[in-house]
Amino acid sequence: MIAYRSAVLADAMAIAQLHAKSWQENYRGAFSDVYLDDLALSERQQVWHKRLENPISEQRVVVADSNGIIVGFACIFISDHAVYGTLLDNLHVSKDVQGMGVGRHLMSLVAKEVLKNPSSLGMYLWVLENNKAAQGFYDSCGGERLETVEGTDIGDKPILKVRYYWSSMEKLIRTNK
Repeated sequence: MIAYRSAVLADAMAIAQLHAKSWQENYRGAFSDVYLDDLALSERQQVWHKRLENPISEQRVVVADSNGIIVGFACIFISDHAVYGTLLDNLHVSKDVQGMGVGRHLMSLVAKEVLKNPSSLGMYLWVLENNKAAQGFYDSCGGERLETVEGTDIGDKPILKVRYYWSSMEKLIRTNK
């Protein structure tokens, strides 16, 4: 059985490990092998320790926990953008449980968090252009592809990333039913 809960500092290492593994499985070729194999985990450990040790008030991190093992997580930043609203900064699900509804459930939970903000403008995310599996998932969740841009904010070389947007959280909540 999978339980969903807010992340705590003790989850930082498990989240970082899942995050790095997801990048290794899905971003091969977009980032260098040296970055993915030798640097990504330590970088993600620093990021997640910092985020969970000193969370900002607009941050929400939800984990999917299967018998004490983190098998998925989502991180949002409420009202991050003046036009697009809340940033879904991360959504990663272990390959072991993909196709079992974990990603959809996490999307539904973060959508409910967005709705708690009375000035919500919607939710958006960036996904690497070469991550076709993730794009298929976001398409199936009703995401609207708005643009593709070059970015250098993650990894070790420029990447192309696609902005997805949801104007309605109700669509995301319904995708979990």
